[in-house]
Amino acid sequence: MAKQKTDFQFPLTATSPILVSGKSDHSLRKLLYDFFTVSARMETVRRYLGERVNITVPQYSIIMAVAELQGKSGVSVGRVGEYLHVTGPFVTMESGKLLKKGFLEKNPDLQDKRLSLLTLSPEGAKALQSLVPGLQQINDVFFELDSRAEFERLCKTLDKLVGNSQRALALINATRGNPRLTLDRGGIAVSDLR
Repeated sequence: MAKQKTDFQFPLTATSPILVSGKSDHSLRKLLYDFFTVSARMETVRRYLGERVNITVPQYSIIMAVAELQGKSGVSVGRVGEYLHVTGPFVTMESGKLLKKGFLEKNPDLQDKRLSLLTLSPEGAKALQSLVPGLQQINDVFFELDSRAEFERLCKTLDKLVGNSQRALALINATRGNPRLTLDRGGIAVSDLR
């Protein structure tokens, strides 16, 4: 017996005129799949670099952020979390593992005794230095664009998307756990379900 063909038409996944051309959101869909691909490949790069010095992907991100932000006196857990868009407790947990491995050091903040500041240890600096030649080559290939202006536009666009994504997650979280609340074009709607 032959299966009956369904008349399913893929619905628009957005309604903003910026995202929809004519009656199609194909460009948006392609952009999303490209984002997924780039994200997965970037994760593979981070995993490869972390494995070279025997640390995990989150630990790699944290040690890189500490190296970049520490300055002369160190950087707080909160500042690292803010920079990486992760929570302070997550940074505390992963930086604790890096402390045990000898890659980071923790010292009291001389200005605010309640805080501790993270810095690279000599072993951590040596490990990161060993990655630099490969990292430079990878970044040059991964971000090979046509101009500095194109790179700056990409940075500005991604920065905006980080903020937008935070707002989108807040919208989702506002409805999570309450079946009477649903996402609606104007924001959040209350249904008549009892």
